[in-house]
Amino acid sequence: MAGLEATFADAPHISVENFTWSPVHIVQRFENNEMPRPDRIVLVGAAAVTRKPGAVEAYRWTGGSAPELAVQDRVYEAVTGIVDLENTLMIGEYFKAWPKDCFTVEADFQPDAFGRLVIADSEGWVDDDQAVRLHLGFSPTEQCNQIIRTTAQIARHGKAASVLMGEKSPESLTPVSPFIENRAIKRTEGAP
Repeated sequence: MAGLEATFADAPHISVENFTWSPVHIVQRFENNEMPRPDRIVLVGAAAVTRKPGAVEAYRWTGGSAPELAVQDRVYEAVTGIVDLENTLMIGEYFKAWPKDCFTVEADFQPDAFGRLVIADSEGWVDDDQAVRLHLGFSPTEQCNQIIRTTAQIARHGKAASVLMGEKSPESLTPVSPFIENRAIKRTEGAP
């Protein structure tokens, strides 16, 4: 946040907001006019799927509708406390919160990266970028700098940004995983 705020210090028309709460709350803030609706929005967060830890990727949201049940699954996750960039995209789309120019900047982490950084912090070596790089396989400092550069390019230039961008739509989002998975096993007689 501090890096993004410093980057846009010379651009009063660009605001940096912390959206690390429920996507439903974000939509409500727009609906209640607590935040002005922007002409362009860049949502920054963790990638839904780990492919290449340390990477930063950008996407243009193409919009579109999803089946009601798929949206409901994402709302369920959101109200139970799961903060997920793809849930935010879909819920915002459903409630027509996003402007035409909507983008994401996504940081790829291993699922246990934050826990590993907490351990590094508690052991006193979290500020040793070389040690953290060896531990995680990438430099969080470099990743953070890439997030800032990519976000700045897109915020200032939109589709014309000199950033390689993919596209995201409701069909391309990672499916919601169930919280509980039940399995029934039929045992044969005499089996332990």
